[in-house]
Amino acid sequence: MDRLTFAAAVWIRAEPDRVFALVSDLRRKATLNPNIEVIRVELESDEPIREGSVFYHRFQKGRQIVEYRSRCVRFVPPRLFESRGETDPPFEVRVTVEPAPEGCRLTQQEMVEVTPALLDFLAPVGAGERAFGDVVSLLALFPAVRQLGAELRRHQLDRAARRLTAELQAWLDAIKAHLEAPSPNPLPRRGRG
Repeated sequence: MDRLTFAAAVWIRAEPDRVFALVSDLRRKATLNPNIEVIRVELESDEPIREGSVFYHRFQKGRQIVEYRSRCVRFVPPRLFESRGETDPPFEVRVTVEPAPEGCRLTQQEMVEVTPALLDFLAPVGAGERAFGDVVSLLALFPAVRQLGAELRRHQLDRAARRLTAELQAWLDAIKAHLEAPSPNPLPRRGRG
C-alpha cells in the first residue's frame, strides 16, 4: 500500500490562541472548507475539546456523501492538534500553529495509506490511462511491464497529492480570510434621552 502525504501552510495576522481555537474545533473549521458542503459535524464527546474527543463528520463533495468519525489523538494548545480518521484505511491530520511577530503560521499536514480503490477515487484515471493500465495488468508477469504499472501508480499518486494540496491550500486561505476579516462594528449605544 502506498502512503500519500500532502501539506499546506499560511501566515495569519491573528493571535495564535484565536487561530488554534478555530482549527481545533472541527465543527467551526469544516464550515470554512470551500471544497465541501457540510451536512453535519458534531462533537460526540463532552466539551471542552481535548485528547480523546470524537467528531462525527458528514459532508458532500461533488455528488458523493462522505461520512466518518475522527478522534483527537494529541492536543497541545495553542500549538498542536492531531487527529486520526476512524476509517479504513485511517488517515492522520496534524495541525500546527507557530507564533510569529505579526500573528502566526498555520500548517496542516495529512497522511493516508492509499489502497488502489481509494487512489482511483482521489485521482480517477482517464480513458487512455485506464486502457494502458488494463494492458499493463494483463502483462504483469513480465518484469519490465511491472515497472510501467508502478510508474502509472506513481503518476496517479502525484496527481492526487497535487489536487489535495491545492484543495487544502484553498481551505487554509479561507481560514486566513475569516480570521483576518475586520470585526463587525458593534451597534452604537443609545444614551438616555
